[in-house]
Amino acid sequence: MKKAHYHHRKLPGYSTLLSGRIPKDDNGFQSDNLQIWYNNTDSSWVGNGETPHFHTKSDECFIVLKGVLVVEVEGERFEVGPGEFCCFPRDVFHAVVEVRPPAETLMIRAPSVEDKIYLGEEVE
Repeated sequence: MKKAHYHHRKLPGYSTLLSGRIPKDDNGFQSDNLQIWYNNTDSSWVGNGETPHFHTKSDECFIVLKGVLVVEVEGERFEVGPGEFCCFPRDVFHAVVEVRPPAETLMIRAPSVEDKIYLGEEVE
């Protein structure tokens, strides 16, 4: 029987990949099944907004602990504030179009695969 691997860290004071295929530092947990981005910032990480996209194999969820995310879902905009979350099932166009900092959020996506298709791109 394979011994279970346990990973425990304090949340860092900066934005980073907590779980995913290629963690950025030793805080991150390597996983091919689960991706978790932790955003802890005083500035927006989307500039003028993301390009709408969807995922072909994974579902995505944003949990807002502090600040506000403005998300666009199939052309309609919604505000997601502290203590709220939003989920995007696979094949649904979405984008984070605005971040109102200071922001502390979690983005969870599973499985952790390269499956992002941008608006205007063709699906293979």
